[in-house]
Amino acid sequence: MLLDLTRNPGVVRFDATAGQRLTVLAQRRTLSAADNTDLVIQRDGAEIAAGTLLTTWSNVSVDFTAPASGGYTVRVTPRAKDRGTLLLHLTGATTGDLTVGGPSRRITITRPGERAFLTFPATAGRRLTLVARRGTLPKDEYTHLEVRGPDGAVATAGAVGYDSDHRTLDFDVTTTGRHTVEINPDTIHTGTLTVQLAGTISAVIAPGAPVPITIGRPGERAYVTLRAAEAEQFHLVARRGTLTGTDQTRLRVRTPAGLTVVDGLLDGGKSSVTLGFSSSAGTYTIEIDPEGLDTGTLTLELRRLP
Repeated sequence: MLLDLTRNPGVVRFDATAGQRLTVLAQRRTLSAADNTDLVIQRDGAEIAAGTLLTTWSNVSVDFTAPASGGYTVRVTPRAKDRGTLLLHLTGATTGDLTVGGPSRRITITRPGERAFLTFPATAGRRLTLVARRGTLPKDEYTHLEVRGPDGAVATAGAVGYDSDHRTLDFDVTTTGRHTVEINPDTIHTGTLTVQLAGTISAVIAPGAPVPITIGRPGERAYVTLRAAEAEQFHLVARRGTLTGTDQTRLRVRTPAGLTVVDGLLDGGKSSVTLGFSSSAGTYTIEIDPEGLDTGTLTLELRRLP
């Protein structure tokens, strides 16, 4: 809808259903950029959401969830005396499901301002990774990602932006229940993005017995545990197998309290890395985390020093 704001503030009315996720997108046409323009979404006179089209922006989006079924109002108020026209869109959201360890899902943003919401069940204590890969969405804008728990709290957030065509977001599940991934392009453009949920691999290591590790999915991490006594000295050797080395693979050794005692990298210039550390009594954890989308194998060997 094209709003002519030359004389009065613009007012647009629409109906929504309780729980509906919506976005109001405002695009500058002949509207003056001499000052900011305010957008307020109301129901029965109460403000539901608001945003501001800044002088340096050509568009702004205001996201909200309708708290009740019925009529709503968008009020557009330019602060500048010299006004003009503004193009206003009301856009819904696409929904779907994800499966931990399942196939990737292709998301298509078909309208400017559209968002996508994917849900998945998860159990407290799991370590997961969200992997997002750019398809045809433009690279000159960010696509924001958020993972929320059953209570709405943000577990992790990030974006696919200018610097990369993919993003991996690691997070720990703290509450059992249905989680939500929100995909929100910061752009008026449309296009595609694929997302996938990866779990983790578990293994146990002891001195003298090499342990092979296979990273089978992009974004997957491995956690290897070892039992240690007080004041033992160890060398941990990691050797690359079929991991390509295009991206770095980070290794961290953590104490029973979760503190990192030593870390290292396997990259394109190294076929192996050795990490030395001393222990207190308890269970230590070795985290193996490919920082890109690399898959393949590596081998761990633990040596107890005299």
